[in-house]
Amino acid sequence: MTLTGYHLHPSETVLSLRTEFPDFLICELGGGLGKSCFIAISTHGRPELVVAASPEELRQALIVQATEESCSEEDGGRQ
Repeated sequence: MTLTGYHLHPSETVLSLRTEFPDFLICELGGGLGKSCFIAISTHGRPELVVAASPEELRQALIVQATEESCSEEDGGRQ
């Protein structure tokens, strides 16, 4: 199976996600069966890898993660 990765000319969807979440490297991986997945890798802070079946699923996961990170910063990183 061949996978495509970080395109030189990413889709509008990927560009939009990259603009919305600049602290992540975001790309779409397309499989041979026409099913894509979307991944995001954090670029700073604690290493994170997020994998989702759709751009909306990825967006929701990153929103949740950003909220959790914000709460963690507010309480001084205590858990």
